[in-house]
Parts: sequence; C-alpha cells; structure tokens
Amino acid sequence: MPPGQLPHDPVHRLTAFLAERHVVLALDNCEHVLDAIAPLVGAVLQRCPRLTVVATSREPLALYGEVLHTLAPMSAEDSAELFSVRALMVDPAFATDERTSQDVLALVRRLEGLPLAVELAVPHVRMLSPHEITLRLDDRFALLSKGDRTAPARHRTLRAVLDWSYALLDAQEQSLLARLSLYVGGCSLRGAEEAALLPGADGTELVHVMTQLVEKSLLFPVREEGGTRVQMLETVREYARERLYEDDGRGTEAEEAFTAWAMSFAEAAVSGLSSDDQGAWAARTAEEATNLRAASALLAARSRSADVLLIEARLGYFWFISGREEEGIQRLARALAAYDADAPARTEAPTWAEEWAFYYTIAWLSWLSHIVGRHADARGYGIRNQGYWQSAGHPDLAVLGPCYDALLALLNADGQVEELFSAAEAGIVGTEHHWDRANLQAAWSQWCLGTGDAPGARDHGRTGVEAATQAHDAFSRATCLVFCGDAEESGGRPERAREQWGEAAEVFRTIGARGRLGFALVRLAYLDLGEGRPDAAEPRLAEAASLADGLTSADLTAAVGNLRALLAAHRGLLAEAGEVFAQVWAMHEAPPTRRAVAGLGLVAVARSSADQEAATGEPADEPPGRTAPPRPAELLRQVTAVHGRVLEPLAHRAVGRLLADWGGRCGEEGRPGDGPLLHEWLFRGPSVRAAFS
Repeated sequence: MPPGQLPHDPVHRLTAFLAERHVVLALDNCEHVLDAIAPLVGAVLQRCPRLTVVATSREPLALYGEVLHTLAPMSAEDSAELFSVRALMVDPAFATDERTSQDVLALVRRLEGLPLAVELAVPHVRMLSPHEITLRLDDRFALLSKGDRTAPARHRTLRAVLDWSYALLDAQEQSLLARLSLYVGGCSLRGAEEAALLPGADGTELVHVMTQLVEKSLLFPVREEGGTRVQMLETVREYARERLYEDDGRGTEAEEAFTAWAMSFAEAAVSGLSSDDQGAWAARTAEEATNLRAASALLAARSRSADVLLIEARLGYFWFISGREEEGIQRLARALAAYDADAPARTEAPTWAEEWAFYYTIAWLSWLSHIVGRHADARGYGIRNQGYWQSAGHPDLAVLGPCYDALLALLNADGQVEELFSAAEAGIVGTEHHWDRANLQAAWSQWCLGTGDAPGARDHGRTGVEAATQAHDAFSRATCLVFCGDAEESGGRPERAREQWGEAAEVFRTIGARGRLGFALVRLAYLDLGEGRPDAAEPRLAEAASLADGLTSADLTAAVGNLRALLAAHRGLLAEAGEVFAQVWAMHEAPPTRRAVAGLGLVAVARSSADQEAATGEPADEPPGRTAPPRPAELLRQVTAVHGRVLEPLAHRAVGRLLADWGGRCGEEGRPGDGPLLHEWLFRGPSVRAAFS
C-alpha cells in the first residue's frame, strides 16, 4: 500500500482479491465466531460469483444457499486402522495379530469413532494393551487427557473439546443437554414434553432448543417408526451427566423428573398394552425400555425398591408380548431381590399399589419362567404367591388370587386343578377383569389338553378368545387362538388348527409380537412337514429362525432346529439332519423338551444311516470335523434322563411317546429295527406336536 494511502475495509480488500478467481476458501472452526463469520461469508459470496466457501463448524452458518454435509463418526474399521497406524508410530513392537485386531475394534467402538478420542488413546499402548485400555474407559476423560502439545489448548484433551462446545451453549441449551444425559436410550419430543425437560417452556420452544443442540452436533436425530428421537454419543452423555451433578440441586431435581416420567409411562403402559392401541404401545415401550431400566436403577440406588417393583411389574406383559421373556425375568427378579433386601427396614403396611406390584411381579416371574421352560422356577415363584392374596388389602387381589392359585396347581400337576379353575372362573366371570379371565381360560385350555381332553381344551380356548375380545386385547386373543388350534390338532383336525394358528400368526405379526409369531410359524411348519409339504415349511422355518436370532431365544432356536433337521431328513439329507440335531442336543441352555427331541433325532439318524450303509455298501457321508455322537443305546439313556426333567405335562407325554417308540426299536447294542422313517414321526397316532412346538 503506497505511503499516505488509507487502508481499505478488510472485506473490500478480500473481495477485490477474490472477485475474478476460481477459488475455494476454507474456514475452519467457525462455531465460536459465528456472529462475525456469517456476515463476512455472505458478503464475500455476493461479490465473488466464482468463489466456493467450505466452512467447518459445529452448527450451520444459516446463510441462503448453504449446503450442509454432516460428518458422521468414523466407521469401526477406519477407526481401527487409524489406531493401528498411530500405535505402530508410538511403539514399533505393537502387535497386529488377529486377537489384537479384535481388541482394537472393541476399543474404537467404545470410542464411538471420534478421531480425537482414538488419537488420545494411542499413547497408552506403550504401557497397556488395547483390551486394558478398553477396561479403563469408564473414566474416559481422565484416561484420554494428553494430546499433541502443538495443538490448540481446546483440542489437547477430550474434556477440553467438550468444555469448549459446552461454553458456547446458552443457559437453556446447557440445561436441556444435562437433563437429557439421564435418557440412556435417547428421548422423543413427546417424552421430553411429558417429562417437562425445560420447565416453563412450551412445545415450540422445546423443539427450538433441541434443534439448536442438533445443529451444534451435541445431539443427533434418529427417525424411527414412532417418530424422531434425539440421542447423544456416549462420550457426550458422560460429559453432560457430569455437568448435571455439578449443581447438587439440579441433579436431584432432574432425577426426580426422570423417574416420575418413568413411573407415569409404566402406569400408562399397563392399560395401553391391553387395548386397541396394543401394537403402538408395544412399539413405544420397546423404544423406552432402556430408559425405564435406567430409571429403575436410579430408584434402586435411592433405596426406593417399592417403586422399582411397581415399574417392573407394570412391564411384565410387555416382555411376554415382545418375546423378550429372558430379559423380563432378569429385571423382575432383580426388582424382587431389592424389595426383599429392604424388607427389614420397612415399618409401615404396604400400600395397595405395593401389594399389586408384589403380586404381579411374582405372577409374571412364574408365568414367564413357565413360558421359557423353567418349570421348577415357575413353581417356586408360584408357591411364594400362594395365599398372599388372602391377606392383602387390595380388593382386586381377592378376585385375581384364585386365578394364579389355579395356575400353580397346573404347574404342580395338583389333583385339585379342575376344582381350582372352576372356583377361579366363578369369582372372575362377570367382573371387569376380562384380560385376567382370558389368561385363566388359556391356562385351563392347556391343562385340559395335557389330560387328553381335547374338546374341553377347545371350549376353554374359545371362552378365552371371547374374554380377550371384551378386553380389546389382540395379543391375548391370538394366544387363545393358538391354544384352540392346539386342541384341534390334538383332536385330529389339522386343517382347523391351521386356520387358527394362521390367524394368530397374522395378529402377532401386526402387533410386533416376534416370539409368539415364531412359535406360531413353527406350529404351521410342523403341519406342513407332517403333510409332506417341505417347500411350504421351509420359508416358515427361515422366518422363525430369523426371529429367534433377533430375540436370542434358545427355545425358539432349538424348536426351529429340530424341524429343520426333519426337513433335511425328508429330503434324504441324513448327514445334514444329524448335524442340526447335534447342534440342538449340545444347546444346554435350551429347554429339556427340545434337547430330548434332538437326542432322539440323533438315534433315528443313526438307524437310518445304518440302513443306508446296509443297502448301498457305502458309509453315509459325515460333515468334516463333526464330533461323533454317543452310541445310540448310550444316547437313549441320556435322553431318558433329560426326559425326566420335562415338567410340562403335554410335552412330557409327547416326548415319552417318541422315546417309547424309538427305545422299543433299539436293542442293547443300539441297533434299531424296522420302523417309520425319521420324518414320519409326525402324524403317527396320537399327537406329538408339543414336543416340537
């Protein structure tokens, strides 16, 4: 600039330089100077038509024509590669074998693909293995605290980065971020409004503040069937939660609001899950299940075990509908243990709500244990509940108590079962407890079927359908339809059974009851195989297997496996059938019914393979690497022992029929004689369906 000439305006000088150039102008870390940078970029772009501006910022510049490109965290694979490359620079002896690679993947997943977090973890490889670093990430801010000395101070540690971002928030944004840290499973707008996460703010203002946090990259939206939820990375959530408890009063108040929301939600779910909106409530409860668990944990930590019991008891039906019985059993058992542990400190009589919660916690533990095949556990819980209702003050328990006493008698194979069912029915008929009556009739139907009374089972199933219809409960109605189908199949009317199982399957599919849908499909596949229709059975079993994988259900997996083995045998693939039976036999977590069938399947495969060898003079094909099963005679002895642990009467009798059939055809050396082919087990005389589904 010539001496004596006044300097031009900086914007004028910049635009004069860029006006005719094809240039990309990069501006980094704009979020802390947005009020200054946005007008500058707007002015420069207006005067420089050939200019492109690339700006990095934790929130948009909010200019006309702005195109947003959200940078997602790195993938686990890219993060692992970054970690390994940097680790070799820090420690040339860093191992890159398969086990270490898996440990690195586990580590970077915990670090959520944040490049800075990965970089800050790398220096620790001089002292710690990747697995040891992962174990210490519960206090990630202390661990990831030494970065590049040449970097700006705000980028040297993970905490410094988040401190910088937090300081740029206004008071409302800081408050909402901190409160949302309690929502481990994310939060919907509806949930945020119900919990009043911004006291005094209306829905419009709440949406605005949530949007600001999304735009500042501290929350991210997830669009689900029930609507949009906002979530945060675990790193951000831990930081926000620390901020929440900096002020003791704010943390306590936020916890109260969160747990109050959870208790209110669980109360609404009790009626919602047995209503015309059942499917929507099942989906919504699934979305909030993680948050409800977090609320229960907070209440337990505050020694509010009665409130924990109330939440978990109210969720009992959800675990059954969703097919997540194992998770339900764990949570209910944990709640009951905490309640029992606090018993010595309680000095006041239980409230009606507490009595209801205790009673239904035990009832659901008994029923869910029965469903997954843990009949001894089911009996134990039922015994604890027996007679409880007689001393309770809650008036509903005087009506409901006899219903669950009848269920206990069923589990115990008590000689007075019929009288107890009749007494329970007399007490509940004509009341508003339609849902509980439907459950009573369903259990009664099962008992009748177990005693060989197929007409009685059908009649009680139909009564259950009527009661469930009065309760506006689609799931309960479909469950009773399944029992009606069981009665029809046992009575020799497979086509009528197919109609009812098929109708139930469609209801289960509509409301998202994956576990019950899986077993309805298994029943239909059982009919298909028995009628010689393997091509119809195959897609049903494939869908049921997919459902079992999603639910991690050992029972459903084993049931599908046994029928898949029969399908393979039907097609002459004996080696494949034996392999699948062997897999089920080795599943010690599966109910004894499924394992007994698999063991008998292995005996049958051995017989069929021996017959094949005798006919062809060539040994049957065996899968490579397969461990040979025990000799048939020894296997039959083991199956007999497993059969003794099958407590459900109908399944016990079905397995007994199969065992007598194959045991009678097997001599001391385990050499079966003539008999039906493996897949002809089905539809041979009295029904053995209960052994398979």
